[in-house]
Amino acid sequence: MPLKVNPNRMELLRLRKRLAIAKRGHKLLQDKLEGLIQRFMEEVQNYRTLRELIEKEFLEFLSVGGMVYIRLSGPLWETLLQVNDGKTTVFSKLAKKMNIPVKEISVGNLYIPFYSYLETPSMMDELVERWSKLLENIIALANKERYLISLAEEIERTKRRVNALEYKLIPQIEETIKLITVKLEELERSNFFRLLRLKES
Repeated sequence: MPLKVNPNRMELLRLRKRLAIAKRGHKLLQDKLEGLIQRFMEEVQNYRTLRELIEKEFLEFLSVGGMVYIRLSGPLWETLLQVNDGKTTVFSKLAKKMNIPVKEISVGNLYIPFYSYLETPSMMDELVERWSKLLENIIALANKERYLISLAEEIERTKRRVNALEYKLIPQIEETIKLITVKLEELERSNFFRLLRLKES
């Protein structure tokens, strides 16, 4: 469907400029879309690798935790749970990656549990160390997941813009240019024949 414009030369020149800008914008958006898709695929691979690592670390953490629980007596385990009621502080901030706003979380203050070196088994140190590493990786995974979601949303937005230009705006402008060109040619022909008649008379 052509655009509603006055069929004159000024409008034709304006539409030709607009078409050139639309085509340039379409090319830039297509390049951006390809770059975003490539980045998305890379990030998916990184996400999978990190997730597999976390699953492995979590199973190892549970294994060590089970061993610590078995070696500790019931009352001592209860005392450890009562003494350690601290919280880990987590912060959230807005960052930009590839010019895409992404909400990132980070550990501000990691709570280290309090325990007696004499009364607890040596595996308790390993458990605490594994927990710190696991938490760090879980937060990194959450950030990667949030980034993947933002990337997917940006890909969808860019795709819609590319399609709007390719299938709607550019064809509309081209159709309008053709119609104006035809009308102007008809006008020139009618003027030419009018001049011929005037000469003959």
